[in-house]
Amino acid sequence: MIFLVLVGIVATIVIVLNMMDNSNLEKIEKYFKDKNCKNITYSKGTYKAICGDELVEIPNSFEVDIKEDKKRIKLKNIKKLDDKTLTIIINDDYEIEFKDKQNKENFYKNLKDQLDK
Repeated sequence: MIFLVLVGIVATIVIVLNMMDNSNLEKIEKYFKDKNCKNITYSKGTYKAICGDELVEIPNSFEVDIKEDKKRIKLKNIKKLDDKTLTIIINDDYEIEFKDKQNKENFYKNLKDQLDK
């Protein structure tokens, strides 16, 4: 009987966490869709995208607050762009990390193309 109660509690926790995660994903997707963002990439716990004239990075966590949690950099403020193995360094002080080299290269290429416009 105790075993069934424990299994029920664990199952409830898993279901609640899954619902919270889906809710967060919907908020992030809606934000990117509303801003007409391009090249949306998920890596190392954050969503990265180029949205019009800015680069946006939103961390995926239990509580996502789009207004407070996102990091934005205007493309016109990017003076220097360095390409490291799995990291893009912007203006020597802001790093965007990637888990996969292919994702990083695609994002870097699209960012570079936006900057060259």
